[in-house]
Amino acid sequence: MTTINEIFAIIRTDGFFENVFDKEVDWDAELDARDAAEFDNVWRLSYEKLNHLVPDEQEMIRDIREFAFKQTFRITNNPELAGYTSDDFGLIAKAVDNKIDIPFIYDLWKSYLQGKFPS
Repeated sequence: MTTINEIFAIIRTDGFFENVFDKEVDWDAELDARDAAEFDNVWRLSYEKLNHLVPDEQEMIRDIREFAFKQTFRITNNPELAGYTSDDFGLIAKAVDNKIDIPFIYDLWKSYLQGKFPS
């Protein structure tokens, strides 16, 4: 199982966020796809389940969220996209840090590892 320290190390490697976001993509369309009921409902249920089990967020998770936001914004100049990315990494880091297995959150992580923005 990956640790929160390993996640932070992986996302800080050169090119991690460029691999996901330095592409010619209609990011507004990608965000619209995430707002569609199918994706949004599963994301929200995962968020609610995780926050019910672990209501607090430790400092390392906040650091990961901030780093993800800043890197995404640096590459895309899109604050909404950066916010979604930060939220994803908050879920991923919190689930990993607390050893909570929620398959959807694991799939978010896999998508980023494959250089894809989950939508």
